[in-house]
Amino acid sequence: MPARRRHRRPRPGPAPVRVVLDALDLVADPPLRPPPHGGAPEAVWRLWRAQRPRGPQARPTLTHSRPPTAPAPAAEQPPFDWPAVALTLHRYLLLPRLGHRVEIAAVGTTVRLTRLDGTDVALSDPAAGLRAHRVLRGHRVELDPHEVLAFAVLHEDLRGFLAAHPPGGDLDLRLVLAAAAAGLSAGDVAAAHAAGTLTLDRLAFLAALRGAVG
Repeated sequence: MPARRRHRRPRPGPAPVRVVLDALDLVADPPLRPPPHGGAPEAVWRLWRAQRPRGPQARPTLTHSRPPTAPAPAAEQPPFDWPAVALTLHRYLLLPRLGHRVEIAAVGTTVRLTRLDGTDVALSDPAAGLRAHRVLRGHRVELDPHEVLAFAVLHEDLRGFLAAHPPGGDLDLRLVLAAAAAGLSAGDVAAAHAAGTLTLDRLAFLAALRGAVG
């Protein structure tokens, strides 16, 4: 008898890439070298680089395009302040979950814990480090890099709106990220929130409509 063919199940595709905010990173050892791309996550930087407008390219030649003594071109940097964006994401999406009064600040291109329950945190103090780890351990948020990029580009225009709706209040920042990815402007976001129409179902409809149009 001919051997039966085994039907192989299709292998699952790779897991979707996510931007991860991990509370323990607030007390992690600082990087030995400054992070590239202004500190922006690699997934966000790659998306921005793929979507950015292309400038005119130099005409090809048979000689070196750049003299050996010429300085190397500067690394491309996204047109937004990533540490400020990261501060906002942490303050709205991560810190309210901790159940403690946590203060953070941008140090270079990273976000660091500065105060815990009203007390300065000196990570060189073992007792303070252990307490910070107990508070922060196990708290993380995963975000869609497309939404994070759209929010980062819109972040500067959203400053006034965010100042009027501080963390822990009536604003769900995940809806703002989804709105930015759907193509809403900062004014549109503020108007939709005021009208009570900043909802997942409406944003999903807008995103579907945007994809159908083009």
